[in-house]
Amino acid sequence: MLKFRKTTILLSAWLLAAAPSQVSMAQPATVEQELPDNQVLLPVAAVFFLPKSSALSPLARDIVAQTARRADPGSIVIIRANHDHEAGETSQTAAFRGDAVRDELVREGVANSAIHILISDATGTGIAARSVVVSVIPEAFDE
Repeated sequence: MLKFRKTTILLSAWLLAAAPSQVSMAQPATVEQELPDNQVLLPVAAVFFLPKSSALSPLARDIVAQTARRADPGSIVIIRANHDHEAGETSQTAAFRGDAVRDELVREGVANSAIHILISDATGTGIAARSVVVSVIPEAFDE
């Protein structure tokens, strides 16, 4: 007979619990990504959203602000916005998320002309599908 610890069962039950329907704050994370060919380190920020939300929490704003500081003049900033099909989201939800992140980057001093938003058409679900990923490509890499 399999024996499970109480923490495993409680954690499993917590993960299966429904998300609150009225909460509209983003859950951020920061990642560093390395390109294998040139060994250039590109700053990347990932901000995760609750279902059908495009609101940035204060912490998410801080993550975007840190990313904005990495964008020197001449850099290109790529925003890849995603949406969760299973949660009933559409590409419009992703566009709203991308716009929210772009607006915050501009507020932090990044030139609007340096920002490019891509709406992902991936068919993912869950928290990974409710995200915006921001990449900063340095000017030297853009040649």
